[in-house]
Amino acid sequence: MAGQIIGYTLLALAVLFISVTVARALAVKKPKIEDSEYVPHEIDKHAVAEKLSGAVRIKTVTLPDNDADGSVFYEYQRYIESVFPKVTENAEKILVNKYAVIYKIKGSDETLLPAAVLAHQDVVPADPEGWEADPFGGEIRDGYVYGRGSQDMKSQMIAALEGLEILLTEGKRPRRTILFCFGHDEELRGTYGAYEISKYLENSGVRLEYVIDEGGTVLDGKILGIDKKIALVGTCEKGYADYILKVKKDGGHASAPTRRTAVGMLAEAIYKVEKHKMRPHWTKPTKEMFAALAPHMNFPFKLALANRDILSPLLKPLLCLVSPFTNCLMRTTLAPTQAEGASTPNTLPGVAEGTVNARINTGESVQSVQAHIQKTVGKHVEISTLEGSIDPSPVSDTSSEAYAMLKKTIGEVFSGYIVAPYPFIAASDAKHYYNLTDNVYRFTPFEKSVEDANRIHGLNERQDIDMLAEGTRFFLRLYENTCL
Repeated sequence: MAGQIIGYTLLALAVLFISVTVARALAVKKPKIEDSEYVPHEIDKHAVAEKLSGAVRIKTVTLPDNDADGSVFYEYQRYIESVFPKVTENAEKILVNKYAVIYKIKGSDETLLPAAVLAHQDVVPADPEGWEADPFGGEIRDGYVYGRGSQDMKSQMIAALEGLEILLTEGKRPRRTILFCFGHDEELRGTYGAYEISKYLENSGVRLEYVIDEGGTVLDGKILGIDKKIALVGTCEKGYADYILKVKKDGGHASAPTRRTAVGMLAEAIYKVEKHKMRPHWTKPTKEMFAALAPHMNFPFKLALANRDILSPLLKPLLCLVSPFTNCLMRTTLAPTQAEGASTPNTLPGVAEGTVNARINTGESVQSVQAHIQKTVGKHVEISTLEGSIDPSPVSDTSSEAYAMLKKTIGEVFSGYIVAPYPFIAASDAKHYYNLTDNVYRFTPFEKSVEDANRIHGLNERQDIDMLAEGTRFFLRLYENTCL
């Protein structure tokens, strides 16, 4: 009898559990779609492509430091000013720390805080070997502009400028001041460019309504049980650190190896770092992301996310396995990238070193990740960091009017896209602007294939011309919604 009572009780609890979780999932409804009077502008995609082509032809490769000759950035700025005459005519140009630049288009209403549109002038190097086109030729063919920087990120700069150029040509003037802030060393973390611009603006007493930079992406929603495209807006970005693992042992000739060698111990340490991953956890941006996406998911996904608090012990490891992308959202990632031992193959090195690249999740720090690695590999391995380490950025406000307008703009220009905040897993100049506003957002308004996304920093980087036109429409509409 006692066994039956226990059985019935467990059955009742199971039925109750299922009923509650299903009810919570059914209560998650899609938000009402607001009516919009948006009428897309006609964009001359070939004209915009020509402007991007010319920009790519100027070799604005990131300088090793700010003392190097950066005259190419002045050449690039002269080019930008020549192909956007209306912007140039209405802008005050401010050079910051030699090569970074602000173009300030003053609004008619000084009570409105300015909007800042970011982009970086610099690009990574490109060895022509293996390219189908000259990496600095700006060749236009088959519906693409080819060349280094065509995606990262001269396309976004050109689209942002073209959007305002069109409005100014039509005789429209912004009520809100617009600041185009173009750094010159984003590929080296923006220390000389974006950081100095933000410091200049802060010292000038400037506060911003919002910042928009590269970063968010467009995904096929199928990996999360959604039948539409997802437009992700970065509301923060991960921290960054390169950790050096160093092992010291007696060196000598490889014909008489010691019981433990420096290289062997380093290899063991690297294996341990890969095996003992950092724990996944829910952060504010991941919670907000899945809350925004849950109403659009098919029922199994919706059931899981609507009951995230209950099913968390299962969900966290599952999301880490679904894809590399969802794994990056949930945890700090540790990726071994370099190893070095002896300079000759028959020598036992006295020192072996390896590098682990970390992208640090919100809620953790450079110091806490170093402590995790040290605990994992043991005290016999020395841990240090390379210059340039930075903690995760703050998380931007998703309840602000600025975010609402950004979301509205994406929904209008990219009809049918589902907009959601997310933690940007890479790095951008935007991290330097939190001293000026709580509304720092990252969105790249170009849908791209996985193949083209993998060309960034790689061979045959190219920008789809049709998407370049869509990106121009995005910025034009963003100005209409927030600045006119």
